[in-house]
Amino acid sequence: MTCFQVRMIVVPTDMSEFSLRAIEVAGRIAGGHETIHVVHVMAVIEPIEPEAACVVVDEPMRLEQTRKQLGEFLANHGFGDVKFEVLIGNAGTEITEYAAGVGAGLIVIPSHGRGPIKRLLLGSTTDRVVHLAQCPVLVLKDEKKLAERKERIAEIK
Repeated sequence: MTCFQVRMIVVPTDMSEFSLRAIEVAGRIAGGHETIHVVHVMAVIEPIEPEAACVVVDEPMRLEQTRKQLGEFLANHGFGDVKFEVLIGNAGTEITEYAAGVGAGLIVIPSHGRGPIKRLLLGSTTDRVVHLAQCPVLVLKDEKKLAERKERIAEIK
């Protein structure tokens, strides 16, 4: 028995191998895949150079291709039965708004653990989700990176 009611579990993905672990964990918590919603958020493409303003980005085509890619990614890894959605915008905001919209009881999100400098420069989607979410958030750390850090610390001592 859990201390919170799991209605739906939202799992953000960047289509990396590490994000597959979050889907596996969500499946164990939920007791199956029926209540899991996998979400991939694409960044908004904005022209930086004046010449780039002439290039038209076909957002519907971009969404369609990414949906196909995500569906294949999930199916190839044994998660072809999970619901999934592709969104465009700020990842932290889109993930939490999607979770609220489907009435999620939990978000299971992988954290790449990029370190404080990269997090400062690039920001952290996980940090934003933790702060914006209206439901509990389970953050999964990359066990390989944690083990490597422990080894480096042991070598220094």
